Amino acid sequence: MHCALRHRAWFTLLLLLIVTDRTQAQQNPKLTPINYGNIVLTASTWPFLIAEQEGFFQREGIDFKRVIGGNTTATTQALVAGSTDIAQMNLVNLLAANSAGADLIVIGGDSTVPIYTLIVHSSIKSYADLKGKRLAITGPTDPLNYILARMLAANGLAPNDYEMIGLGGAPQRLAAVQNRGVAGALINQPSDFIALASGFSSLGLSTDYVDNFQYTITGARRDWAQKNRALVVRFLRAYVKACEFFYDPKNKEAAVRALAERTKAEKDEAEKTYALYMKTQKTIPRDGGIDVQGARKVAESWKDFGLQKTPPPVDSVIDLSYLAEARK
Repeated sequence: MHCALRHRAWFTLLLLLIVTDRTQAQQNPKLTPINYGNIVLTASTWPFLIAEQEGFFQREGIDFKRVIGGNTTATTQALVAGSTDIAQMNLVNLLAANSAGADLIVIGGDSTVPIYTLIVHSSIKSYADLKGKRLAITGPTDPLNYILARMLAANGLAPNDYEMIGLGGAPQRLAAVQNRGVAGALINQPSDFIALASGFSSLGLSTDYVDNFQYTITGARRDWAQKNRALVVRFLRAYVKACEFFYDPKNKEAAVRALAERTKAEKDEAEKTYALYMKTQKTIPRDGGIDVQGARKVAESWKDFGLQKTPPPVDSVIDLSYLAEARK
């Protein structure tokens, strides 16, 4: 009798262990890693910061691994080389890479109409004071050059009135302004708020001059995306959820926390950035998509971005079928 009870107890325990193991396996499935090429940690990557914080990637079975490139040229090169699977880059770099023999595609949006502040040293009081001065830019083919040139032209400055110096990402550009190596640079959030609080001046926002654009995109190698379609769809599903999460007012505190904690910004700076983004509602795409007309505008202006030859038709590199599936 005791022996039968003992066997029954062991059998019950074994069943409990099996059920527990199965439950844990369901709750903690094996995550598939995705190496994501990130330019720098700024507000432009807000949806990805939210997706990490809120566990959207984990719920899609993805181990999100961020690889900081520092600038869009580096993230593009890493993607072409296969060091990353999906990357943040500007559309110009993608077109240039394909002109050189790569086969990259746009699978989703990123930053549509960028919000940059023209931060200048406190000695600069107006655009006229920039005449004969040097301005920091990322590099010769960065789309921000197009935007900066139009800001300057609208205020009476011709291309031969100033010099653009390629220095890299926003941190490097801001450091150059701080060190007086350059007179000014376009800086995004929250770094521009930090600079203004430190005594630097602003000559205005990029969105006051350019309001129809496609700045950065989410890109992938065409062959890799085709072979890993289900994984790409899951990645984009997490991204779309994060974009929707951002625009829901009840998530303001969580969105601000994601930016502040991951960019090491003060809460006040993150809140100002949130207010700015919510006011324009054009930088982060609500549905994760891109502005196709804005992308065509970028492609049509390829000479302004320093490209040496006509890029492939922009529509041929846009494949939003993955995004469409992710939205279902």
